[in-house]
Amino acid sequence: MGALGSDAHRVLIEQIVDHYHGDVRVRAVAVFGSVSTGAWHDLSDVDVDVVIDDGVVIAPAAEAAALFGPRAVIILARTDSVDVVLTSLEEVSIRWHPLAATSPNISASVRVVGGELSTAEIVAAGDANRAQPDEQQLLDALVRDAIGAWKSLSRGRRWDAVLAVQRMRQSLLALRGRRDSLQLDPADPAGALAQVIAEATRCFDVGLRRGRLLEQIGTATNL
Repeated sequence: MGALGSDAHRVLIEQIVDHYHGDVRVRAVAVFGSVSTGAWHDLSDVDVDVVIDDGVVIAPAAEAAALFGPRAVIILARTDSVDVVLTSLEEVSIRWHPLAATSPNISASVRVVGGELSTAEIVAAGDANRAQPDEQQLLDALVRDAIGAWKSLSRGRRWDAVLAVQRMRQSLLALRGRRDSLQLDPADPAGALAQVIAEATRCFDVGLRRGRLLEQIGTATNL
């Protein structure tokens, strides 16, 4: 299973792979997110993607209960996915879907760990569902949140500033279709704001007017 997270992460992944081994409903089990890319922490969640055959109906809560039994203390189920908190405080998120419904958001980090499909096939299916982002609207949202973060910092509302920076990061994710590699410190929201602004201006042409607004923020906060 290679370098898929910590020993504890790998135990969870192996449990899920073993559970679905030979299950005729399941075409592949894949891992995505920080555990897959190597950017994990011991406390990172495990994000799992389960590709099922067309026409298969999944009851997420029942699947989670079958997977983890009494170890699953909290099961937050949606139509095709579930978030699980285990007795060990570990967290697992799983989504079940046909190949054609693969999310484009997992393409950059997905890695198949079991089943008949290859990683390339899942990436291709996800990319086929990728909508062209509205770059101008997303850049507007990013700059607006940068201003919001600056105002929150100026008023001593550090937590609000952190939330605004996180929204900026989500705009970057939507623009690029993949997560960034920034290491942001929530204890330093001004530094985090500067990092995200620098990343945005490095990767995208924000335009003259947006650029001037960001320059004003940088001057006002000594970024």
